[in-house]
Amino acid sequence: MLNIDRILVPTDFSDFSDLALGRAIDLADSCTASKAKIYLTYVWPEAPDVFKLSKYMLDGQKKIQAEMEKQCEKYFAEQIAKFPEAEKVEIETKVFQGSPYKEILDFQKKIKADMVIIGTHGDTPFEGFFFGSTSSKIIRHATCSVMIVRKPKYS
Repeated sequence: MLNIDRILVPTDFSDFSDLALGRAIDLADSCTASKAKIYLTYVWPEAPDVFKLSKYMLDGQKKIQAEMEKQCEKYFAEQIAKFPEAEKVEIETKVFQGSPYKEILDFQKKIKADMVIIGTHGDTPFEGFFFGSTSSKIIRHATCSVMIVRKPKYS
């Protein structure tokens, strides 16, 4: 029996992320007697420095961030609801702003994740930005095991 207590699942709310979350739920449910906890995370890019020049823009950024976090909670709930078996495991959601791979790796170290489960491609405008180069950087720099989940070629 695998002893996995903390699983980190970065998401961009795409079908590829759904596959990764589904795999994490299955793994969390079967690995340990006490069931692993899943940390479902979303990282949105930080605003360029030019947008941080004035107090007004900073206030606007705070409003945008608050709205983004609110929307993400809705998207997290929708994503988790796709998996009835998610009720069997504990899932904590987190939203970060910054460089996706850096935020994911920092959080992975902070929570001492036993595994990161990530999809191979995103399905959003951030596809290449988030899951292309991000997944390869996570594979190279994570201090725990990383599982890459592919969308089945034939389904």
